[in-house]
Amino acid sequence: MSGKISRKIAAKEELLLLLPGIDRVLESEPAVLRIDAEPVMVIGDIHGDLEALEFILGKRQEMNCENILFLGDYVDRGPQGTEVLINLFRLKLEDPEHIFLLRGNHETVDMNLYYGYFEEIGFDRNFLSSVSRTYDKMPIAAVLSGNTFCVHGGINGTGSIEDIRKEEDFAFPYLWNDPSKRPGLTASTRGSTVKEFGPDIVDGFLHTNNLKRIIRGHTALEDGYRWWFDGKLLSLFSCPDYVGLGNAAAFVLFEKEEIKLFVFGK
Repeated sequence: MSGKISRKIAAKEELLLLLPGIDRVLESEPAVLRIDAEPVMVIGDIHGDLEALEFILGKRQEMNCENILFLGDYVDRGPQGTEVLINLFRLKLEDPEHIFLLRGNHETVDMNLYYGYFEEIGFDRNFLSSVSRTYDKMPIAAVLSGNTFCVHGGINGTGSIEDIRKEEDFAFPYLWNDPSKRPGLTASTRGSTVKEFGPDIVDGFLHTNNLKRIIRGHTALEDGYRWWFDGKLLSLFSCPDYVGLGNAAAFVLFEKEEIKLFVFGK
């Protein structure tokens, strides 16, 4: 047995040991977290990039920032998804009041089967089934200090955030949808069930929920971030050189309604 294979087996065993505890913690959290403590670091997609995660956690120590919110997509596309999950779940178990883990669209079996994680774990369906039960317990969104809505993908109209549920059918638009310059809810190149939401939808959503802005992940970006709709929406991506694209990565420090961007990896 090669060293690489034995390390992967050990990592899987370690992750399985963490799942019962993390399941209990995540199950106790609502679909929409309310995070009022500041400052908060907000992190976009990681995609199995353990080096990027370790860099971000190092910055957290440097900044002495207790609160950190991840927007999902921890696995697939990169080589160390299991190690990323181990690190995040350990952090959450050690400090559940300050570490927050939202669900992304890659925290689903359907994506893992085709985009790398299933291969990473040696095509182990029983293991993937165990991990997927943890995915189902993850919160879908968070509100920072009553004014900033954080989510992996996007929104599904102008309705109330009180209607958001963890069940996958309810959660799907929040994991998948993307912003668009076109008004309304329109078709997406991602698939027939995915929508793009325009500036009018964002305005309505923010007004309905008495919010100021949206921070979301989900989209690889050359500079690691992109502002939309006159600063009402910020898209973040925290995995540098994603699948060889040569992109930068970014994360945010949120405090007193202000957003400070940090770009790295390029």
